[in-house]
Amino acid sequence: MVKNSFDVALVVGTRPNFIKAAPLVKYFENKNLDVLFIHTGQHWDKNMSGNIFKDLQLREPDINLETPLDGMNHQLSYMIKSIDNTLSKNIVPKVGVFGDVTSTLAAALVAKNREIELFHVESGLRSRNMMMPEERNRLAVDAISDYLFTPSDDAVKNLVEENISKEKIYNVGNIMIDTLKANLENILSSKTHVMDELQIEQPYFVMTLHRPGNLTNEVLNGIFKALDAFKKDFKILIPAHPRLSQYIESNNLHYDNFLFIEPLPYIKFLALVSGADLVLTDSGGLQEETTFLNIKCLTLREETERPITVSSGTNKVIGVNTEVIINEINKSLGSKLPTEIKIKNWDGKTSQRIYEALY
Repeated sequence: MVKNSFDVALVVGTRPNFIKAAPLVKYFENKNLDVLFIHTGQHWDKNMSGNIFKDLQLREPDINLETPLDGMNHQLSYMIKSIDNTLSKNIVPKVGVFGDVTSTLAAALVAKNREIELFHVESGLRSRNMMMPEERNRLAVDAISDYLFTPSDDAVKNLVEENISKEKIYNVGNIMIDTLKANLENILSSKTHVMDELQIEQPYFVMTLHRPGNLTNEVLNGIFKALDAFKKDFKILIPAHPRLSQYIESNNLHYDNFLFIEPLPYIKFLALVSGADLVLTDSGGLQEETTFLNIKCLTLREETERPITVSSGTNKVIGVNTEVIINEINKSLGSKLPTEIKIKNWDGKTSQRIYEALY
């Protein structure tokens, strides 16, 4: 007989989701909870998603909904129907979602429409930029969640200001740090191997770009023009997100003296980051990972939903103006990192705190 009764369903769809879900799946199952692990299939690139399960020693999902590569509205519609169909066949009293992607919104809507308790891991982050789909997703999911698990004090403050009941808010810490701490020894010991594999023999920058607002000819050309000023002294490594690769290819763009590489598995990528002189990114999670690793980071956006990384002294939000990027890189290279970084509840015990709040 096929099992159809579970204690909780956890829904993931993208690489950052997997990184956040991994410690929680393991902790729940170590506590003998029956977990229905659902993958929407939102990330389709093997290097972005497929290898992550092996890398994190995370079991394969019970279900892959195989969401087609399509526009956001079409993906959302497909996911809602598919998740609803899945939950209609299974008894699940609680649904957990992570972060701010389309999969998160879809699962949250289905859970509440089915009157299932909903918890949101990484709740309360705000960029104040409603042009970002991630911001719209965060606001919608937080508004309907029964348990809001925040990574930091600023996230709690955001939720309280939005008149969300304090009884629903739990400041549990950053679950990405659970994963990073669990793999830290492996990450650091892999650094030399990764550098040898990529034939890196000089100081280097790592850059990641994936947000649609940065993927225009004007913005990309401005960013690469700024980096061009540093290519003699630093190797510029760019693990290319599928969205960036497709944009460059479809627009027949050429950038000399930059090393575009396939997206790396989690361990290899953070090993590469751990040896970088500087990281430039528009990713939210990477701002946090560089903060924990105490690596200099410049965020190529006009805002961040993770201000704790800025106040910690590792990250600075600089936008995408060419001259500003050049100036800020020079400032960063000439600055010193904090000697010690301690952030409340970034201690690897977030999964435990989530379990204790729920059960």
